[in-house]
Amino acid sequence: MGFLGKLRGILILLVLLIGGPVMIGVGYKEARDSKALADHGVVADAVVSEVTWSKKRGSERNFHAKVSFVTPDNRTVDANLSVPTALGKELRDAPEDKPTTVSVRYLPEDTSTVALADHKDESGFQYGVGALMLLAGIGLLAWRLRKKPEEAVHAQTA
Repeated sequence: MGFLGKLRGILILLVLLIGGPVMIGVGYKEARDSKALADHGVVADAVVSEVTWSKKRGSERNFHAKVSFVTPDNRTVDANLSVPTALGKELRDAPEDKPTTVSVRYLPEDTSTVALADHKDESGFQYGVGALMLLAGIGLLAWRLRKKPEEAVHAQTA
């Protein structure tokens, strides 16, 4: 195996061993925020000021909406929300002369935690992806470490 092949293997190993725990952490934050929003989140109508999306292979995806709303204590909160594709297209295609609103849920103690009011908790998926990445990284590391002594023995006998 050449230098580039070894480098690629090491990079993949690092991505798995670092990315797995990061995804588990992201899943933990998602679970904590979703529970708090469902428990005591406040619902508000937010005005959509901008919709952005990406286009890949002719398909529009990854819609985000910039929204703002006013809390009961008259603070204006701005947020950038990921929105489902169907809602993103609907918001994008809405007439510009009429303000478009979406229903959001936010935490009164931390107004930077904002989600669509009908937000679904996806922490289970994130936990699963993180665990699979971490297990694959540990398995790959064990395989590489087990393989090295065999290569050393073959090099000495040759």
